[in-house]
Amino acid sequence: MRTAAFCLLGWIAVTFGSRAAAQDSVEFYRQRIEPVLKKSCFECHSHASGEASGQLMLDSASGLTGGGTRGPAIVPGKPDEGWLLKAISYADTDLQMPPTGKLPDDVIELFRKWIADGAQGAPAGSGMSASGIKRLMPEQAQSHWAYRAPQAAVIPSREELLLLARTQASQEEASALVDSFAESRIDRLILAEQLAVGLTPSPMADRRSLARRVYYDLIGLPPTEAQLSAFTADPRPTPAALTAWVDSLLASPHFGERFARYWMDIARYADTKGYVFQEDREYKQAYRYRDWLISAFNEALPYDQFVRAQLAADRADPNNEHGQLPALGFLTLGRRFLNNKNDIIDDRLDVVTRGLMGMTLACARCHDHKYDPVSQADYYSLYGVFQNSEEPGGEPWPHRLKDAESIKPAHILIRGSPGNRGDEVPPRFVRFLSSDETSFTDGSGRLELAAKITNRDNPLTARVMVNRIWLRLMGASLVDSPSDLGARCPPPKLQKVLDDLAIEFMDAQWDIKYLVRRLMTSAVYQQLSVDRASAVAIDAENSLYWRMNRRRVDFETLRDSLLQVTGQLDERVSGPSEKIHEVPFSNRRTVYAYIDRQNLPGLFRNFDVASPDSHSPIRLQTTVPQQGLYLLNSLFIGKLATHVEQLVGARHAPSDTERARAMFSAILARQPDSTELEAALALIHQTDGTVPIASPRWLCGYGHFDPEQNQLLSFAELPYLGDNGWRGGSQLPDSKLGWCLLTKTGGHTGNDLQHAVVRRWIAPHDGTISIKGKLNHKAEAGDGVRATILSSPQGKVEQWQAKHQEQRTNVTGLSVKAGQAIDLVTDCVGDPSHDSFEWTVRIQYDSTGETYDSSKELPGPKLEPMNAWSQLAQALLASNEFAFID
Repeated sequence: MRTAAFCLLGWIAVTFGSRAAAQDSVEFYRQRIEPVLKKSCFECHSHASGEASGQLMLDSASGLTGGGTRGPAIVPGKPDEGWLLKAISYADTDLQMPPTGKLPDDVIELFRKWIADGAQGAPAGSGMSASGIKRLMPEQAQSHWAYRAPQAAVIPSREELLLLARTQASQEEASALVDSFAESRIDRLILAEQLAVGLTPSPMADRRSLARRVYYDLIGLPPTEAQLSAFTADPRPTPAALTAWVDSLLASPHFGERFARYWMDIARYADTKGYVFQEDREYKQAYRYRDWLISAFNEALPYDQFVRAQLAADRADPNNEHGQLPALGFLTLGRRFLNNKNDIIDDRLDVVTRGLMGMTLACARCHDHKYDPVSQADYYSLYGVFQNSEEPGGEPWPHRLKDAESIKPAHILIRGSPGNRGDEVPPRFVRFLSSDETSFTDGSGRLELAAKITNRDNPLTARVMVNRIWLRLMGASLVDSPSDLGARCPPPKLQKVLDDLAIEFMDAQWDIKYLVRRLMTSAVYQQLSVDRASAVAIDAENSLYWRMNRRRVDFETLRDSLLQVTGQLDERVSGPSEKIHEVPFSNRRTVYAYIDRQNLPGLFRNFDVASPDSHSPIRLQTTVPQQGLYLLNSLFIGKLATHVEQLVGARHAPSDTERARAMFSAILARQPDSTELEAALALIHQTDGTVPIASPRWLCGYGHFDPEQNQLLSFAELPYLGDNGWRGGSQLPDSKLGWCLLTKTGGHTGNDLQHAVVRRWIAPHDGTISIKGKLNHKAEAGDGVRATILSSPQGKVEQWQAKHQEQRTNVTGLSVKAGQAIDLVTDCVGDPSHDSFEWTVRIQYDSTGETYDSSKELPGPKLEPMNAWSQLAQALLASNEFAFID
């Protein structure tokens, strides 16, 4: 008996001990491993990422152990056998992950421990690697959640919610919880899910936070201190007050600007075509599509009509009598792919199917879809629709489509090859989503396609749009992959909420403003965004929305807010695009930025603006040094800081304290606390001077060159810096300075000798220099250009003339004094036509080897010194509080 008892006790100890150990391992994965994978790996290696790199999925146990093209990522219990640990340790020079930088050593050791202990905790997944997911056949489509019609949810009653709440709180506390969080169908569904796993929602945010939230979300601008005070003082209960404020902002013309920018990511909007050889790269009047979007959102155009206009406005409004033709920019303003017809059509199919239905149809261009019930025949059936849609050009809007007069049959292109045609296919909708196989017979079929997409029987369209709006307002989407609801997309945890809202959206006549109001007046939207340790332990990713997600503002909101709080924002609605990154800086809202598809400015890339090359369902959010450096060093921010300092100083000069308070009010819409006020005054009083600005080494200008006296009779700096260099204004030729242009490598002469272009170098100290240069006039026409080096005390040093040829421009043994100017003058000789030139020089001090290279040192805009008050303004503009919604 003793032996049997000890055996029983031993079995109990081993069994329950192993269960505890397994639970510990699961928690170790959830708290220490999964957050790292999500932050550093899932973007490229997860089901949500789509076609995972190397066919590797790291978001499931089967993906980790099954691996991808390189074999297993991990071997549980054997950390040195899988390649994941090698990759994150940077032990293999050919495979170093994540590519953005090695993980800290202590994090790598956590992975080693987790794998050595058995690598438990990752979700089971499908039991297959990315390459092994079974294809969902058309007859099996109804087995996938997204291909079934959405169902109205059974809403828990108050009594059912009270029973759930009583498991975690007293009767009184449970009653208060349910009453405060269960006013709407959304809230009741989410509260039931939370309570079922031991969660409770967060308290309501204070009114200041709510006001900031609705202002940023609805119009993309921060409220002023006066607006915050008015909302805070509103005598109505918070839900009623919030509803009134939401309605007022939905009526603002800025609402359309905010939501148009969201949709422009979906529509891959740009003002240019991309690389198209020598063809004009610009889409003339592309901005009219953006203006149509702004108007459509402001006027609450029902979403089904919104979609139909973007697919077939030419049928409803062929002469643009109702201003609908620009809606076709959704299709026509994509990349041109060197005008390859097949690639253009593929791009249009992609933006339609991913953008409107969350379907990756474009994956079936060369073969049947690997995962979803979409065949190559489905792809080329829709290909035929766009094959028979022509671009007529001209007025009333150049970027429109019309149905071809002669309809051509479409064929499957075997392996996607235009030279390998297969069976003919009729134009029709994707077969597994259609109750019949009727072909499109009305022209190209675009109008019929639009009707199929917006039909209530289509299970995808309403779900996709509801999920997109949820993402914009809640900071995370219900469906992790907003543009792929296919077989690789698991059911969202809150599918009942998604489906219920999809039905409500359609019942409300596809009213986007109704849907926005519905979400923003819910209790789940109004929660605090503060972490709670007990909730994090249960739902670290906040997938059940037990708090509001803390969010950073996007680039458009950041820039627009900077302009608004400094009193510089141009609030005109609609109009042509402007190059907001060029000097002189535009004060228009960022939605009106000129988007150059081929040369997207680095500023936009640094702040995660969506690439215009293809449909973008969600923006990445990075934190890189360039963002902070821009806020601390850019001329644009410096000018804004100086302006707000002058604005506040003019109004609040009585004392430094009042002036500092006024600056906090203008920029952060609040008063500083005592610590902040003390720090601000310390900054102001620590210096009574200005920040010194380094003298420029190079200047770009123009002047009157006298070739007989070899003298520069006048000199002035060129006033405008654009993408391609310094010039007279935003257009070439400029109305005053003609063709004057200086770039890093050369430029163009002015129209006469009074407008010779001059690159001036200022000597930093005494010494003897040598100049090595190369002058090139490439044109086969014209009378060439003349290049002269002038020294301020001695006049002409050397002179050359280049006509359809290249010349060396070398000078040795030239003595200079500190502050002396060396002018590199290029003039037109006589005829300014064909006078583009290249002239690069390298100036070197003979004694020290100190060098100055004109091709690497094009001067930037002239900086103005910043005083202490401007520095304080810049510090506030660059603060985290300014960059975060909550």
